[in-house]
Amino acid sequence: MDNTIVTRTARSPGRQQRMLNGLFTSLHLKVRVAPPPYAWGFGNIESRVNVFHLASQTVAYAVPGDLVEVGCAGGESSVVIQRVLDGDATGKHFHVYDSFEGLPEPAPTDAVDGVYQRGDMASPLERFDACFDRAGLAGRPHIHRGWFEQTIPAELPERISFAMIDCDLYSSTMHVLPEVYARMSRGAIGMFGVYYDPQVYRCEGIPGSYASPGVKRATDEFFADKPEHVSVLYANEYSNGYFRKL
Repeated sequence: MDNTIVTRTARSPGRQQRMLNGLFTSLHLKVRVAPPPYAWGFGNIESRVNVFHLASQTVAYAVPGDLVEVGCAGGESSVVIQRVLDGDATGKHFHVYDSFEGLPEPAPTDAVDGVYQRGDMASPLERFDACFDRAGLAGRPHIHRGWFEQTIPAELPERISFAMIDCDLYSSTMHVLPEVYARMSRGAIGMFGVYYDPQVYRCEGIPGSYASPGVKRATDEFFADKPEHVSVLYANEYSNGYFRKL
C-alpha cells in the first residue's frame, strides 16, 4: 500500500527553507527558517510517517486485535491509520477516543509540568469529519466521544494490535496506559504521540517544539517493572515514542 496520504494537510520544510537553513549553518548562525507556525491538532509529516509504518507492521504481521487511537483531536493521524486498514481484509476495526473539547482540567499531578490548561488542544468533531472528507476515505473509525474516564476501559476492544496514545497529561496517560497495555496482544505496538527524552533528542529552540513532559513521567513509572522499553522516534519539532508488547 502507498503512504502518500501522510502528505495531506501536513507540513514540512520547503526547498527554499532548507536552502536558507543550509546557508545559516554554513555561516555558523544559530537561526532557522521554519514552516508556518505549528497549529495544535495538526500532526507533521514526520509523525505521520511513524504512524504509518508502525500501524502497517501490525497489519502486515497479522497481530491479533483492533487498532485504537486515544486522543485523536482533528483526525490527522486517524486518517493514516484508517488508510492502513482500508487495504486490510482481516476484519480489524479502528476505534478513536476523544472529548472533542480539548484537555480536561489538569490534575494536581499535572501541575508540576505547568504546560497545559483546560481546553487546550480543542478540536471539534466536525473538524475530525472534515479531515476524513479531505483525505477521500470511505471508511470511518468507531468514534467514542467523552472524557477518557468515561470511555476507557468501558469501550475498549477486548484485544488491541496497535495503540496510538496521545493524552498529553500525566494523569490522563496514567489512566489510559494500563488499560490499553492489558489488552494488547503479543507483538502489538504502542505509540505515544508526544514522547520527549532530551538525553536522546533535544528539540528546544526549534520553532513550534513542545515536550508534554508528563507523558514521559507516566511512561517511566508504568514501565519500571515491565519488560518493554519505550524508544524515541524523530518527529522534527517534537518526538514520538513506541514500544512492542512482549
